[in-house]
Amino acid sequence: MKRALASLLAVMMVLTLAACGGSTTSSGSSGSDAASGEVQYKDTFTIATKSDQEIMDGQMNVTNDFVLPQVYSQLLKRDLEGNIVGDVAESWNVEEDGLTWTFHLKKGVKFHSGKELTAEDVKATYDRLLNEEDPVRYTQTMGFIDRCEIVDDYTIQLITLEPAGPMEASLTLRANTLLNKDYIEKYGKDLGTSVESVDGTGPFKLVEWNKDEDMHLVRFDDYFGGPAATENIVIQIVPEASARAIALESHQVDAANGINAEDVERFKEDETLNVFSIPGPGCHLFQFNCGHPIVQDTKVRQAISYALDRETLVETLWGGLGEKPRDSVAPPAAFGYINLGVIQQDQEKARQLLAEAGYPDGFDMTVMCTDVYNRGVEAGEIVKAQLAEVGINVTLEVVDSSKFNEAWSGWTAEEFNENYGWGMFLMGAGYITLDGDEGLKRRFATSDAGINDNNYGFYSNAEVDELLNGAAATVDQEWREQAYQRAAEILYLEDPVGCYLNSRNEIVCLTAQVEDFNMTPVGIYDWPSIRVRAD
Repeated sequence: MKRALASLLAVMMVLTLAACGGSTTSSGSSGSDAASGEVQYKDTFTIATKSDQEIMDGQMNVTNDFVLPQVYSQLLKRDLEGNIVGDVAESWNVEEDGLTWTFHLKKGVKFHSGKELTAEDVKATYDRLLNEEDPVRYTQTMGFIDRCEIVDDYTIQLITLEPAGPMEASLTLRANTLLNKDYIEKYGKDLGTSVESVDGTGPFKLVEWNKDEDMHLVRFDDYFGGPAATENIVIQIVPEASARAIALESHQVDAANGINAEDVERFKEDETLNVFSIPGPGCHLFQFNCGHPIVQDTKVRQAISYALDRETLVETLWGGLGEKPRDSVAPPAAFGYINLGVIQQDQEKARQLLAEAGYPDGFDMTVMCTDVYNRGVEAGEIVKAQLAEVGINVTLEVVDSSKFNEAWSGWTAEEFNENYGWGMFLMGAGYITLDGDEGLKRRFATSDAGINDNNYGFYSNAEVDELLNGAAATVDQEWREQAYQRAAEILYLEDPVGCYLNSRNEIVCLTAQVEDFNMTPVGIYDWPSIRVRAD
């Protein structure tokens, strides 16, 4: 309690100083004369968030897409409606062979250092990303691209090994953030670890970064998309959800994310606050360890799935956030989505499947849960109680973020079971390209190396592999859609990869002074449009 109180007081002191330091100015066309009665706007937007960025290098960052899209640009991106549109690319096309993609770059795009972005920077970016001899975090993810070639100063070609159906969607991933060639050569693997090593072409420039405390971004007036409405963005790192809620409620910050359901409900009744919410691409699930000696049996996994009452669990834990039970492996906005219905609890069927699998009296199993995810520990407790009703005796292991991240460090199934032994583990699953190649293939196709760096639960199903690999190697979008729908039926029902729980909403709580706040369907904030009234 003393530690929590001290942390909260420290946070409040920092936030108060930040709030007092911002001056009031006009932004956009809303007037600059206070005496005229026109709206005045602050020059700073401050947001409290749970955790810092691991690294400001899109090819290495595994944290989230919170800051990177504001500092860097890509060839392609998704707009507020979820459409794939050009970012730095002015236009693009694919040749009839389906292998050669040509991108024409916008001219006059500048890095924050003042250098103009050209084809040489794009090629250097992809040479680094695709280097199998010295791979970065996402080399494997973009492995269907063979090479990048320069046509002229403002034209590049990405050559694929075979026709690549998910090409455009995959290019919206953060791995594709465009880097300054000079910075790649100067900083190498240290690129993105400090303010000095960050040079993007996005709407904001990183000018200060105090790890695990705060980040300060300043409007880049030479941004090719036009200057942002607000000059400064201040990101306060506030690990405790309760402290973020207090900071927002007392108007020490303009916005906060990761707010607990109880506080969200309360904020909806507060006239000085607003709750922004849209369906997001992610979900929670208890993923199966398919290398576990018992859980590897399909019937056991089906039994566990039928033993859970998802509707009660989701309403209890996340109903206050407006979240609903998942009805498929993909969100409705995703390409290839199919509504398979919420799996209903059927304890009799669960017991029958356990008996068929050779466990009529149930079995013992360790399940991992973590507060890395909102209400994650409580979810583990409910799952434990529900599985006990069909004879499965669960021992819960609650892990912190350090052990959670350690568990996905490229273990073999044998090593994983020796070190962890979890039959199930709580996991978040995004769908950040809104395409099954990233949403399904990266996570559930059989790992050639037999390790869990992406396929966390060692899932392997021959038909799923055929469908997902086939969908990746064709530009026939109708076939791809049907392949993802069939794969969903297998992964969700027939040979389940996990127990899907809730479809997560993207929720940000704001003061009533914040205007023009929005985000894309994959949860990327539209920071350039945000304004904060000075009243």
